[in-house]
Amino acid sequence: MSIFAEIESLEQRIQSILAESGSYSSVDDFVRTYTDTILDVLGSFSKSELASINIDDVIESAIQASSDFINVNMKDEIQSSIDDVLTRTTTFYQSVGVELPGLKDAINRTDDIAEISKLFSTNLASMREELREGTKEVMQSELAQGFFNREDLEELIFQYADGKAHYARTNARLIVSSYNRIGREQVRESASLQHGFYYGDARVNTRPFCLRLIGKVFTLQDIEQMDNGQLSPVKIYAGGWNCIHSWLWVDPEWDEELASNINTDPVVPLEDNNLQLKVPGE
Repeated sequence: MSIFAEIESLEQRIQSILAESGSYSSVDDFVRTYTDTILDVLGSFSKSELASINIDDVIESAIQASSDFINVNMKDEIQSSIDDVLTRTTTFYQSVGVELPGLKDAINRTDDIAEISKLFSTNLASMREELREGTKEVMQSELAQGFFNREDLEELIFQYADGKAHYARTNARLIVSSYNRIGREQVRESASLQHGFYYGDARVNTRPFCLRLIGKVFTLQDIEQMDNGQLSPVKIYAGGWNCIHSWLWVDPEWDEELASNINTDPVVPLEDNNLQLKVPGE
């Protein structure tokens, strides 16, 4: 198998892991349990009692009943995805003779991961508070009638909770993706690799910045001079926010074909129209 086939196999699997990290079953279970708990509590009251219930207490009971799906289950799912990413990365480098002992520990010691983890906790706390306030507003509106239609209220709460759960999915993907990108920087430092291969597809909406790099090998010196115009450093974040491309740190001596892909063009800033989209190959 050529090294490009091995790179393709590694990157495709990691992209699949990242995509799956945005659709964990724990998030769906959270939404369903949260919604059902509220409806079950309301259903235990008579019509006369509904007018005097403490909505905050009902919502709090729902949050408590469903919290383990986020605090435990999603945490386990994220950890499993991270382990999968790092195992596959380590296996690839072992195949070319590079050993990476203690990679996960090295990543966890970085300031970047500490900041990402803090952001993750902050974002989930915000999601919980927005969920609490939004649900309260929905319930107050429905219960103002002195009764509630279970099917109607179920749909309203479920839709609102599912909308907020989108943030949990996005943040889960953020954590796994960050471990992958920051982990690769740790690989580069640990193995003293001085070249990066820019991996990814060219699509209709691919950034011009990325179109110039795809499939080529660049020196670390060249990469450190690059500017994607939005999120630095390029050696970690590639083309910027939500970029589907990635750097794989390599040694051109591993493969003649890899060496033949070393970039020989000058690395220059993009033109003023760098946000203009174009069809690859035009």
